[in-house]
Amino acid sequence: MIYDYYVDKRKYNKLDEYVDIHLLYPIETNNYEYLKVKLCDFKFLNNIFNISSTLMNNQFNIRRTTKTYTYTFGNELYLSETGFFDDATNNLLVSEVINTTDNTSEITYGDLTLLYFNNNTITDDAQSYWQNILKSTTDGANRKLELIRDLAYLEFTTTNNEIITNLYTSFYKDSYTGNPVDVDVIFERFNTTTDQYAPIDSTTLTFNSAGAQETETYTFQFTNPVATGKYRLRVTTSSLPFNLYITRLQADKQIPVFDAGTIDTPVEHTITIPDGFYKASNFKTILNELLTSYKLTASIDQYNNKLKISNDNPTFVPAIDNLIDNNYQLELVIPNIQNMLENWGITDSYQTYIPVPFNSYYEGDTHINLINLSKIIITTDLNFQNKTHNDIIKGNQIHRGFGNILAWIDTDEAPYTCIKYRNHEDLKYRIENRHISTIRLRFYNEKSQPLILDNALLHLQIIKYQKKSL
Repeated sequence: MIYDYYVDKRKYNKLDEYVDIHLLYPIETNNYEYLKVKLCDFKFLNNIFNISSTLMNNQFNIRRTTKTYTYTFGNELYLSETGFFDDATNNLLVSEVINTTDNTSEITYGDLTLLYFNNNTITDDAQSYWQNILKSTTDGANRKLELIRDLAYLEFTTTNNEIITNLYTSFYKDSYTGNPVDVDVIFERFNTTTDQYAPIDSTTLTFNSAGAQETETYTFQFTNPVATGKYRLRVTTSSLPFNLYITRLQADKQIPVFDAGTIDTPVEHTITIPDGFYKASNFKTILNELLTSYKLTASIDQYNNKLKISNDNPTFVPAIDNLIDNNYQLELVIPNIQNMLENWGITDSYQTYIPVPFNSYYEGDTHINLINLSKIIITTDLNFQNKTHNDIIKGNQIHRGFGNILAWIDTDEAPYTCIKYRNHEDLKYRIENRHISTIRLRFYNEKSQPLILDNALLHLQIIKYQKKSL
């Protein structure tokens, strides 16, 4: 007697990794009967993605180690002769821009422009007015610029809004032997909020007239410095009985001094590859999209199909507003799942954390393999008389042993084509069951991973035989 069962998996177990066949009437045998099971035919639409959560090969981690820097403020020489004057000859290295209407002379190097205003002397655009006062040594006889209240001053402008902390100055008077004279000098910054100059520091220099010529020095300090685009130095004493000159003008700017950095505790970030059908080209493309923030780039060698992950992070330079090197150290964390490792071409070199070196790369051991389903294995919970044996690799951490195998079906067809099986060999398996009310069939791939087939048509038979009498 033959019992035929025609099953459409979509009806009851569409989203399960099994299908249950509920018999309308139980099948039973007596001592003179036995049963065999036969899978007559099977068909399903091949819509199983080769990368998916079902196959457990769609997620990996990036183990990211950051490095955090701290800083203190220090100073470095900012305003000096470098770039403006030749040290040996004191000759200008930059062009001098003279405006006889405004009585100014300007020189520019990099982001810094120095302006000298003198209403009395800057009247001829064929002359040169600047002298090399931008060095630490002074020469009152040859390198000097006159300063007179309201008639002469020095101004410098920085396009980077530098923070000037110290202004080093030397002032020189020519021949005068009278009573001591006090000279008031002020260092100012231009406040863009008020559109006015605001004082930074001021001093009173006393020329004691110990000799015909005399030099006084002073360092102006910006005790609570802020970024400023324009500074000015001028004399505020109304009148002087001698000519006053500046012979040194140098400045420090505030700079952050960073420590060596502290390596932070690593954090793992999960990367999820969208479920889908992948070939080498779009596999590489989606990896690059997912790894953008880590500045990692995936490529596939055209000759050996090995996957390469390159670390494209530039050398990190800390700044006040950027103190964390987010990608100081990057490691791939690939699950120890067989088809995941095959996808990436990882064989004997597998390790929990795979470093991707800075300014270098990681390359797989062998070619990538994106074929995760070349067979569908259909098993049953019926108890075979002759147990089937399988020696299948373990593809995941929830591996479980197969039941009895009814069919081993080739699926290496293009996506969205129909996979068909017909039992031309008339394979039947004797079973020990004496009473059957429900039959469960399960589906696996060749890596022991359960498959959820959301569509399948199959024809199963249970055949009852009479035992031959002796």
